[in-house]
Amino acid sequence: MTSHNFLLGLLLLLATLLARVFASDDSNSSPNMYPFTCFDSEDIKFCNASLYHTNVDSVQKEQLASIYGVNSSEITSVSYASRQDYLVKVPCSCKNIRGTIGYFYDAIYKVNQNETFLNVSSQTFNGQAWRIEDEEKSFAPGNDFPMHLLCACAKRKSQIVVTYTVQLHDTLSDISTKLSATVDGIQNMNGILIKNPNYIDAGWVLFVPMDGKPASRKGRRHIWTIIVGVLSALTALSIITLLILLFKRKRCQLKREEDLKPVSKSMSTNKAFSLQNLYKGNTEDGAVFESERPVIFGLEEIEEATRNFDETKKIGEGVMEEVAVKKMRSNKSQEFFAELKVLCKIHHINVVELLGYAGGDDHFYLIYEYVRNGSLNDHLHDPLPKGHQPLSWTVRTQIALDAAKGIEYIHDHTKARYVHRDIKTSNILLDKGLRAKVADFGLAKLVERTSEEDLIATRLVGTPGYLPPESVKELQVTSKTDVFAFGVVLAELITGLRALMRDNRESTKMKSLITVVYKIFEGQDPETALADVIDKNLRSSYPMEDAYKMAEIAEWCLSEEAINRPEMREVVQELSKIVMSSVEWEASLGGNSQIFSGIFNGR
Repeated sequence: MTSHNFLLGLLLLLATLLARVFASDDSNSSPNMYPFTCFDSEDIKFCNASLYHTNVDSVQKEQLASIYGVNSSEITSVSYASRQDYLVKVPCSCKNIRGTIGYFYDAIYKVNQNETFLNVSSQTFNGQAWRIEDEEKSFAPGNDFPMHLLCACAKRKSQIVVTYTVQLHDTLSDISTKLSATVDGIQNMNGILIKNPNYIDAGWVLFVPMDGKPASRKGRRHIWTIIVGVLSALTALSIITLLILLFKRKRCQLKREEDLKPVSKSMSTNKAFSLQNLYKGNTEDGAVFESERPVIFGLEEIEEATRNFDETKKIGEGVMEEVAVKKMRSNKSQEFFAELKVLCKIHHINVVELLGYAGGDDHFYLIYEYVRNGSLNDHLHDPLPKGHQPLSWTVRTQIALDAAKGIEYIHDHTKARYVHRDIKTSNILLDKGLRAKVADFGLAKLVERTSEEDLIATRLVGTPGYLPPESVKELQVTSKTDVFAFGVVLAELITGLRALMRDNRESTKMKSLITVVYKIFEGQDPETALADVIDKNLRSSYPMEDAYKMAEIAEWCLSEEAINRPEMREVVQELSKIVMSSVEWEASLGGNSQIFSGIFNGR
């Protein structure tokens, strides 16, 4: 009997071992990723998340930004062991992807020759792309293919969740240390994959809830070598430091004197920063594009980089960044210095970045980041002849929110409060992901942060169709001037109409879009009145409730009395709710609408 029990136990043990062996051998056939679901009504529908990019191919940050469709400012370096990896910040939203409801970020990938979905997913996107066999049929050279990258939102919205692909020899403890997380937190978010915390497999895609900034860990075996080297160098450095400080003090004094001089034709180009340096092989010189001070460029270098301002050529493209050059006559010096003064102090993702300036040959030049998709005006009014597809509803709401954030920033979050004074759709630019940036600060004015912040202008400035009554009648300028103009922009986003248009009844007269907004809310049935004027390019594919709320915000901004208009921070709060609601509406449709261009195909 004892012998029988022993044999039975031995057989059970053998069966268990065989099962584990076959399970491990067949690991490729078992799923190594699961989307983080968002079925519940309480689940957050949109958040900022991060994707961990294991940089085995030593890809540069700028190239990585292009691959993921984000700005390079959204990418953070993570030093771990001897490798430089990256965290890519992306907008993560709850979507229905062919029946799979979960959190995704769509990166649009241009398919090259001889590429397969699996190769691109594993080599370019760290194996974090959700595979859909029906969609793979369109994975062909030259096509723009949506890579549905897994992401996740935590219950606590302020907490960032990182999508991480397990590497060889990784342990949960290693991953938690690397990303400032806890082992328990990782287990709780990955219950489907992690049954046993002592066993994780390379290639698994995990969701890691961060508790702080990612840790940076160097190899410890070199630490004593580093300490000895530092100590031995301190003696020499202490002597050299004094000399450097004296030299810098003298140079800074000379620099301050030069900065006070106006830009002129006689400015020495050999003292100016070389524009060509931005485009040569040293791609680590990206600090120029992130500097808080603009770079002074030589006129000859500007002309060489732009081929003497050849309008048929794209301006300033290089391996690092693309730039745009604004050329102004010397009689526009007031506008030039106004824009220079404002943009030197403003650094925000929704405001066009000033990179440098130059002067000479009776002209001034401002060098900006290049915003690929042109102005909102071109995308709203007769977009097809201009080579653009009509904007979807969700894209419009995100553009409105982006622009509002840019204006809010100059009103409330700078040391001095500025008024733009020329907010309009042609001064709102769209990047390659159709995210908005406020541009053209040539008319911007500084106003005091007091209850009596009115500025009396010496002349009427701005664009007809966007001007509030107090600016036209009394030349008053306040932050509410921008709010009024933004109300017109909202109305354009909703209706697709121009701020000023010809009156159908009298072709010799012009009609204002402002009066169209007022009339919507004058009647007994404003929803029907709104439906009659909503942009036909939307093809009735929009949530009426959200469209109505946006129209209400537009009317609020267009109040005749400035005191009755909202602050931009209030507008941002209300538009944020509309964006969230619109994303939920789009997710509920399963992404089947043919006119969706995708709200998050960018940064």
